[in-house]
Amino acid sequence: MGAAATIERGGAGPPRPGPRYFPVAPVRPRASLPQGAEKGGAVPQARVSGRKVNWRDAGAGPPVILLHCSSSHSGQWKALIEALQSGFRCLAPDLHGYGRSDGLAADGRAYGPQDAAIVAYLLDQAGAPAHLVGHSLGGTVALRAALEWPDKVRSLTLIEPVLFGLLEAADDPDRIEYLQIAHDILVLMHFGRPAEAAQRFTDFWMGPGAFDAAGSDTQAYIVDTMPRVADDWLGISRLAPDSLGVADPGRLAVPCHLVESEHSRPSVKRIMELLRGALPEATCSQVPGAGHMAPVTHPERTNAIVAAFLRGH
Repeated sequence: MGAAATIERGGAGPPRPGPRYFPVAPVRPRASLPQGAEKGGAVPQARVSGRKVNWRDAGAGPPVILLHCSSSHSGQWKALIEALQSGFRCLAPDLHGYGRSDGLAADGRAYGPQDAAIVAYLLDQAGAPAHLVGHSLGGTVALRAALEWPDKVRSLTLIEPVLFGLLEAADDPDRIEYLQIAHDILVLMHFGRPAEAAQRFTDFWMGPGAFDAAGSDTQAYIVDTMPRVADDWLGISRLAPDSLGVADPGRLAVPCHLVESEHSRPSVKRIMELLRGALPEATCSQVPGAGHMAPVTHPERTNAIVAAFLRGH
């Protein structure tokens, strides 16, 4: 797949150095979303942080806000929404620069607080304390929201949140794995090679050959979202002034559920170990046979674990 063709399809030119070092994620046309992205509930729209945000809204009952990983969108939760909507109201946003939500303007705003602002908006829309469920990047957003608005959060489920800043804060040797992949992605993006960055990123999380095995629509979408992914890597590092890397998860005052995959990356396993130490009363679960992308590769097992916790809280 040619990088130039997919960049043109995404509506943006090659990445270029700038005030933020990387361009913000472009606003993508409908054609660049993988097939099936439309299904799974109504799709309301609002403006949050001055940008258009879309989310899925399905079911009735206690609210659950579902937050997807990097290079994904709310469609990641389609099967979980179908499993929960008979007893819960499911709200699943496309975070800024993903799915059908706008990226941020090139004005220096960081994504972390602005993604959390989407959660704040949905918490107000929900009208009652909500369960938060976040995977990977979405887990960092969910944690930020739970720390900032604990009175509006009923429980917190973190599926391998990529809190790599915790490894830096602890001077943990497992941080080397994260620093290497971050370096590779940022350098490739700086030199205008988003297709190679997308392949490196996908294969890191899903194993060698995963990107090449993906369908053309999925490949195009991942390539198109790589500018936002590059910003994500910067935002979850300890270097970012608003990073959660120096946050204290022990301050959480809501029931917590930590979900880990059996075969995840060593750096992520270490993050989960640190979280278990900080949250000794948390419920801990494991998705057998899965890697970091368990909600995508093993949805039935992952969804059963998540649903059981939500129904008990």
